[in-house]
Amino acid sequence: MAGMVRVESDERPERPLELVVLSTWGERLRGLLGTGPDARAVMLLRCPSVHTFGMTYPIDVALVGELGEVLLVRREVPPREVVSHPEACCAIERPASGGPWPEEGEHLWVSALSVGTSVL
Repeated sequence: MAGMVRVESDERPERPLELVVLSTWGERLRGLLGTGPDARAVMLLRCPSVHTFGMTYPIDVALVGELGEVLLVRREVPPREVVSHPEACCAIERPASGGPWPEEGEHLWVSALSVGTSVL
């Protein structure tokens, strides 16, 4: 069962993101696969890379280090691609959008909103 978190940036505190947390191996492997372009943004724990094999729409990706530093950002990643960073400990992804998104170099803080709810 997934939980929800709020992610805020030291550099841009006015732009919080609410994310569904995916923590099991199966949840992380699936990510946004099988969803549509209106799916909620997700945080994949213990995940230094994401793939878009099987996706039908592009996604935005941010890879984050263990201290909350945004290491790599890729917007509008098309299907059949891989995005990775050797120092990342989690990934944030959503259907590609022009809305606010973390930027490389930002420092993120995570606050729990709910635990163990089904929200996908």
